[in-house]
This record gives sequence, C-alpha cells and structure tokens, in this order.
Amino acid sequence: MATVEAILVVPLVLVPVLLAVVVFGRLAHTRLVLDAAAAAGARQAAVVGGDSALVRSRIATELSDGGLDPNDARIVVEPAVAAWGEPVRVQISIDERAAIPFAGTWAVPLKAEFVTRSEVTR
Repeated sequence: MATVEAILVVPLVLVPVLLAVVVFGRLAHTRLVLDAAAAAGARQAAVVGGDSALVRSRIATELSDGGLDPNDARIVVEPAVAAWGEPVRVQISIDERAAIPFAGTWAVPLKAEFVTRSEVTR
C-alpha cells in the first residue's frame, strides 16, 4: 500500500519542484542577459558620449542574442550627452513571469544597471 501511495504522491511533489528549478534557472539566465546588455550598452555609450541609436542598437542586439525580446525591455541611458569623464548610466528592466504548477504565477521584475565614464572630449 505504501508503494502505491508513493507512486501517486511523488509525481505531484517532484514535478512542481523540478519545474520550479527550471523557472528559477530561466530567471537567473534573464538576469545575466540583462547584466551583459547593460554593460555592453554602457561601454557603447562611453565611446559615443551618451545616448544614441548606436547604444540602443547594441543593447537590442545583446538582448536578442540572449533570447530576450528587446521590445519588452525598458531602457534608460543618462545623460543624453556626456562630457569626458562624466558618468554614463544604463538601466534595463524587464518583467518576467514565473509560473510553477500547483503553486501559482508571479510577475518578477528584473533590473540591471551599469555605470561607466564617457570617453568623448567635447
């Protein structure tokens, strides 16, 4: 009888745990992609001296290469024009969904930020 109970209960417990591991792994991957995109965007912004289409394109490429839709991300590059040595901040945020069977679904806001200094002399 105990074997039958174990056969019936174990899948109900282990399947959600296994799926939770997969969901949290995907969230960790998304966070790493956001960090890499923010770093690449900040580096590009330092080279061009602030916000530009080139910076946005670089961030979009990094997000796409990481498997994320760039249209879902909110990107902030400050300031729009930076003098030499002035800090340039790139923030990227995205809302991910975490769905675990029998446990529920949550919105998980993820954010990455990277700051570098402008290398453009004006």
